[in-house]
Amino acid sequence: MDLDPRSSLRRLSVWSGLALLTNPAMQPTQGAWAQILPVHIRYQFVFPQTADAELPAFTFYLRDAGGSSVYKFECHAGGYPDDSEMSWSGDFQCALFPYRGDTVTPVNLLAVESKEEQGADWWNRGRLLAKQLQAPCTDYPEYSALRHFRLRSMDLSLSYTDVSWIQGPKGPRLQKFTLNLDAAPDKDAKSPMAEKADGSSPPKSCYP
Repeated sequence: MDLDPRSSLRRLSVWSGLALLTNPAMQPTQGAWAQILPVHIRYQFVFPQTADAELPAFTFYLRDAGGSSVYKFECHAGGYPDDSEMSWSGDFQCALFPYRGDTVTPVNLLAVESKEEQGADWWNRGRLLAKQLQAPCTDYPEYSALRHFRLRSMDLSLSYTDVSWIQGPKGPRLQKFTLNLDAAPDKDAKSPMAEKADGSSPPKSCYP
């Protein structure tokens, strides 16, 4: 089903978006993850026409069968001026934050359990760079327009469609796209953080 989640207007310099964050030090016992309700969300992001444009920001809460919020999904443009759980970077970045009781914990679950990704807010596949939607980076789909994240008894995917470019003085510039969020239960996904992506890793010119 398509949802039209409530959004709030915030001031950004480039884009507005989603973000997913969490805290590995506050994980429940493996296998005890709450089962989320499946969701399908479409949300369009448009490059602002002026530097001081007010842009919609998107936040969505993944809930369990009882209606309780289990995860906070949020996205923003790089450099988003907010007192938030993390520093946002890239052209666009999403993060997944888990709840501990009534509190959102500030660790990004979209990062895998590696020294590199745990040591930097910007080094994970929740972060999008415009060049990742262009060749040759599109040869690495899990780091490009379709990204799957398996963790905590769920399968979550982010896809970027309806991508539009505008010609700028330095070549094509990302103008707008549609973000598609799909999340569904997956009892075989047992990792407390995102599993490592399938397929070959892209060159440094494409990631991170």
